[in-house]
Amino acid sequence: MKRPDLYRRLCAVLLLGFLLGIREGKIALWKDGEAEPWRVFPYPVAVLPAETQQELKNGIRIDSMDDLDRVLENLLS
Repeated sequence: MKRPDLYRRLCAVLLLGFLLGIREGKIALWKDGEAEPWRVFPYPVAVLPAETQQELKNGIRIDSMDDLDRVLENLLS
């Protein structure tokens, strides 16, 4: 299922970074304006607090792999 709101966010970060969101109930990472995730992590979103789930639904901007590590650690701790 395509999500136009997510696609617009992906276009906004084209060549500027990554976007962390949700794909098939798991945390996923998109890059370079791609419509499909670059990576899907084995972390189910359903076990996260509602506020965190909403942040992921809205998309979390990631500027580097170090930033990704920090954000994932904060989400999953």
